[in-house]
Amino acid sequence: MSLNSDRIKAIIFDLDDTLYDCSGTLVLKSRKLAAKIISKAIKCSEIEALKLQLELEDRLGPKADIFHEIANQYNIPEDFCEEISNTINTLEVEGATLFPDTMASIDELKRIGHKLFLVTFGNREMQEKKIKALGLERVFDKIIITDNPLGKEKCFREILTKYDLEPEQVLCVGDKIKDEIEVGKKLGMHTALMKHGRHYNFYKSEITENAPYTFITKISDLLRDDENQ
Repeated sequence: MSLNSDRIKAIIFDLDDTLYDCSGTLVLKSRKLAAKIISKAIKCSEIEALKLQLELEDRLGPKADIFHEIANQYNIPEDFCEEISNTINTLEVEGATLFPDTMASIDELKRIGHKLFLVTFGNREMQEKKIKALGLERVFDKIIITDNPLGKEKCFREILTKYDLEPEQVLCVGDKIKDEIEVGKKLGMHTALMKHGRHYNFYKSEITENAPYTFITKISDLLRDDENQ
């Protein structure tokens, strides 16, 4: 993959575990908040409730609705899941910080002429809080938040249309193989997979040496590719 300016005109970034460490910070905090509710519902310790969540995610994957799984497993009323969801959405995001090289790399990508977009999935209020806490409100040409787990393709198509871009002029960067990376490839975009986070770790066993995307460990890797041309 090359960021040759004659080829790549725009970059679409994911947020969580791409620009900052969501798995190691906010996800863990949310699991601990949920453990307080789970422990009361199934009569166990908070440590056991946390362990139950982690074991279910390890087995079912990061996209699984583990709270409904727990509700079904322990025959708990549905409002249990709603209580957890409402509690998690009150999570304080202060203390979340960008990966060390992220902002400087984004500034350099803008300087050399790339249009930059942020497309993220999740509760709108929570994602907006993250974006503000991370200082990203005015960094991108466009920020799109979707609450539809299948909504990124629509968002990507909107960007292509609104900014008069061809798919081959766009690079999609994210950590989720089964989300933004597959959507980007489907549309004909270039893709770069961030080797970080719970989504990457769950699916990495499926990756082959001939995988149709570039691997990066930090955003500045994109600049090194550009400088090496």
